[in-house]
Amino acid sequence: MQTTKYWAPSILALAIASPAMASDLNINGFLSVGASMLDDDKVEVAGADTQGGFKQNTILGLQVSKQVNDSTSVTGQLVSRGSDDYSTEAAWAFVTYAANDNLDLRMGRLRIPAFYYSDFLEVGYTYNSIRPAEEVYRLPFSSFDGVDFTQRFSSGNIDGSVQVYYGRYVGDFKAEGDDTIYAADFRNLTGVSVNTNFGNFGTRLSYNQGELNLAGGADPTSNLALAEAGAGAIAGLLGDASAAEDFNLTGQTSQFIAAALTYDDGTYNLLAEWTSFDHETSLLADDQAWMASAAMRMGEFTPHIRYSTRKEVADSGNEGKIQKQLGLEGEESSITLGLRYDYDSSTALKFEAQHHDEKTIGGVDGESAMLYSVSVDLVF
Repeated sequence: MQTTKYWAPSILALAIASPAMASDLNINGFLSVGASMLDDDKVEVAGADTQGGFKQNTILGLQVSKQVNDSTSVTGQLVSRGSDDYSTEAAWAFVTYAANDNLDLRMGRLRIPAFYYSDFLEVGYTYNSIRPAEEVYRLPFSSFDGVDFTQRFSSGNIDGSVQVYYGRYVGDFKAEGDDTIYAADFRNLTGVSVNTNFGNFGTRLSYNQGELNLAGGADPTSNLALAEAGAGAIAGLLGDASAAEDFNLTGQTSQFIAAALTYDDGTYNLLAEWTSFDHETSLLADDQAWMASAAMRMGEFTPHIRYSTRKEVADSGNEGKIQKQLGLEGEESSITLGLRYDYDSSTALKFEAQHHDEKTIGGVDGESAMLYSVSVDLVF
């Protein structure tokens, strides 16, 4: 039916994100082509600028899967992103072993199951907005190399799954507010995600952690290196040299928690999602973020609204005083109004206007700006 073709992420995830259940060779893909323009270059939103452009909103993905035998399948997904000058990488490359009807074991390159949209994070057709809320969806990488186990369950009116993963990420890392690209080696990535569905409601809860390492060290002129040096100098002025000991990334652990609640009765769709970062290193400020969105289906049209916000909080004691002096505190929020038009099967045209307010950026008062975007999203 026309009214349900884009409102069931679980169905699309089954067809796009987990086609390993197919009986034979299965090829499918997704494409998002869009343009955006910002009305003030003093604000950073979605990589846009006042000149407008298509690169930041264009992404192409191609996925191939093959059922090798009754218990084993393989899946690969190549993604080309305009934001990365259209370089192509393997977002997924894994083998799945179905131990039984309810237990899957996977090994290879996988997605981190942190968010509600994680399984179909870059498949724009599966959500109403042009892009997920940046305040909430802010992990610097989305794939890792390792293993995971997914156990599905059913009890009464509740269906769900528990996913446990372990692995490592070796690749590029870009810290917020820093243009330097570091060679990262994030080890012991571990997490668990619990998903449930009951009637019109759904929930997702995830816990994730990893050990941070910058392979080969940082560029001495980069923001991170300068912050480390600055922390030592400020600690000396405070008469507490030990306060600067945690202002480095190597060997430090970060924890990330996310929770989501959804409601969809076929006409109205609601989504609330909350996330929290807790860093062992003081070089990165702890933060909390949340978003709430509402949409109403009216035939082929779906108007929607979303509010999202994030706040970075300084540590206590002298470490917090150093963080404030380094400008590591920040707070930002956005209000997004959009319209989705499903003008044909598997294809959606989207329009969006977003007001972004940098209440505090780098420890000082920020600016606000409007971002205007349009995109065409499709799956094939």
